[in-house]
Amino acid sequence: MEKLVYYLKRVIMNPQKTIRLFLIFLLAAVVMTACKKDEPENIPPDSSPVQQLSQDDNSVEENVDEALIDAGQVLSGSDKSMNLGIPCGATLDSTVIVNDTIIYYLTYDGLNCPHTKYRKGKVIIKIKENTHWVFPGAFLTVIFHDYEVTNVFTNKKMVINGMSQLENISGGIVQLLGNGFSTVIYKNTAHVFISFNGHPPRDWHLTKMLVYSGSPGNLMLAVNGFGFSQGYNNLISWGVDRQGKKFFAQIGESVVFRETCQWLPYAGEQIYTIPAENLKATATFGYNNNNEPISGSECPTRYRLDWQQHGHSGTIFLPLIN
Repeated sequence: MEKLVYYLKRVIMNPQKTIRLFLIFLLAAVVMTACKKDEPENIPPDSSPVQQLSQDDNSVEENVDEALIDAGQVLSGSDKSMNLGIPCGATLDSTVIVNDTIIYYLTYDGLNCPHTKYRKGKVIIKIKENTHWVFPGAFLTVIFHDYEVTNVFTNKKMVINGMSQLENISGGIVQLLGNGFSTVIYKNTAHVFISFNGHPPRDWHLTKMLVYSGSPGNLMLAVNGFGFSQGYNNLISWGVDRQGKKFFAQIGESVVFRETCQWLPYAGEQIYTIPAENLKATATFGYNNNNEPISGSECPTRYRLDWQQHGHSGTIFLPLIN
């Protein structure tokens, strides 16, 4: 005790030693703080953003494609040699000619033909005068104005605004497959804004090559991406997801759909990247409720999602209808 009292007195009486001791303690604290900052943060993995993105992107592509097929049907039905009628749940309000462009105003308020979706809103279709949509090289423009699609199974809703341009690469239309046409190839470039269930609209780009084949009731669709943005190629879509994060979706293997399976994807791979989350995933299509690959005429109900983030990885199976 006497030694401790003696030592404290010496320190108090010697200000230089006191200052030196204080600086040593301060330096030690700074070093320890710096070391803590250098230690890597242990960020828990979270694959939920890419799960949501993969489901949203499938729905966006499907809903835009359906409206484009309707547009081709309307244009082909305007040719006197065709008798295809107006798409299910829609009415043709009017047709006008402005300069050298024919404009069709289509209003939706009803179920689509398979009765899987309820559609509302307006679609405007434009094509150059004296252009026949069934001919190779024909272009059409589709403008979405509050085009609302509700899934009748889940009651989930999306609203689409924006514009899509479709080129008929091969000639022909999907409705005439098996009747003079064995393959119909379209090229779609779209920039739309998607609102999911009333949330703020999100920016969505689509660059898709669509190859239809088969015959009515047994049609098939193979899809590939041709887009390029910020170093990503083979893009089928990119933009901003519902969480406000940039995303990129590439085709790994052609994604194939069957009409007999409600146009659900039954083969192929799609790769999703969300850079801000350091999150990447590959969706492999063609699984059943037992999370096993489908075979024969079996229809898919689920898809496999293999994800990686911050050195972690995992696999999850998700439903196709969501």
